[in-house]
Amino acid sequence: MRFGDILRQARSAKGLTQAELGAGVYSASYISLLERGQRQPTTDMVQHFASRLGMDVQTLNWWVEPPSVDDQPALTSAMFAAHHARDLRDDTLAASEAEYAASIAFEQRNGPAWWDMSMLQAQSLINLRRLEEAETVLLRVQSSSLLAQTPELRSVVQMRLSLIARGTGRLLEAVDLAHRAVEQAAELPDSSPARLQAAFILIAALAVKGDLDEAWDIAMSLDVTENVPAVPSRIIAHGAWAIGNVAFRRGEVAVGYEQHALAAKLLLPQADLEMWTNFHKSSANLKLEAGLVDESVRESIRNAEVGLELVGTKGQQLELLLAKARFALLTADLPAAAELLGEVNGQRENLDFESGIELESCLGHYYVALKSRRQAAHHLSEAARLYTEAGADEKAHELLDQVRALGA
Repeated sequence: MRFGDILRQARSAKGLTQAELGAGVYSASYISLLERGQRQPTTDMVQHFASRLGMDVQTLNWWVEPPSVDDQPALTSAMFAAHHARDLRDDTLAASEAEYAASIAFEQRNGPAWWDMSMLQAQSLINLRRLEEAETVLLRVQSSSLLAQTPELRSVVQMRLSLIARGTGRLLEAVDLAHRAVEQAAELPDSSPARLQAAFILIAALAVKGDLDEAWDIAMSLDVTENVPAVPSRIIAHGAWAIGNVAFRRGEVAVGYEQHALAAKLLLPQADLEMWTNFHKSSANLKLEAGLVDESVRESIRNAEVGLELVGTKGQQLELLLAKARFALLTADLPAAAELLGEVNGQRENLDFESGIELESCLGHYYVALKSRRQAAHHLSEAARLYTEAGADEKAHELLDQVRALGA
């Protein structure tokens, strides 16, 4: 009897559908592949299914057919399936297919394939906002003997871990991990994409934490102008984006506009639709956070809406709704702001740390506009609490000053 047969029989005996067995971790389509014997489970999959079915892990694991160390076609097929799921933008399926392919690559001691699939699995989990699972994958990669000990790869892992720490509100850890990424990439050439990306991640982590002077100093030390032929235009655009973000947060509005205009010029939807979309969503948010409402903000919101129709995740769509709510507040369209904020608030479980604080801040300013000081103070205090827990005391103090000004 095959693993798939055992899985199907045990699931039927429990009265579970394939979707219920997957429980949001593994898709029904992937479980169908397992039951038909077209995939074999990884160790993590066996533990998940055993828990859902009330079975002993060792009993269920007995039926697994381990991949052959000589079966190269199996690895090629598994990698193709993972990349195909990614191209279809099915992150749940891509995470499962990549996990399976990575397990085959690990058994075959194929370092490059294992790295490719492990990073695809981690990114798919990040897209799904399953950040703890993504972090587990990355920590496993970091400690594995298969990781090629090159500055680029070590730095990339630290960068991804920093992004996860930032997204879960661990800002001190995010800054520390970003510093490590920069240190590990330090032996690379100044114009190396990995070295520049590490700097961008550090700048962003510092800016979110409120360490704007340090973020600005690092940004000003980078040579990412249009006139550096050794640097790809996409990296120059990312640099201009990062510098512009800090400029807007520092009140350097003219510099912010200049840098974001450069990024908008270099980023093209046909070259990288996802990055183009995220830039316009971010640009609108940063300008609105600075209290700016003009045609460039409207254009960025329109561009982000177009992009998110094609490549957006639930979290990203909610982030854009928050930008639109902020726009409505700044233009005194309170009915629109109330509708948008209500929609986001009803799905707040899909928000990351930064968006959660943005929601509380917007709710606070909405109630300020309604002259409801007690409710405004509640939401602004909640945003301050989140910043304090994350280690961003200066940002928390700014919000608490607003609360005190309300006199509530």
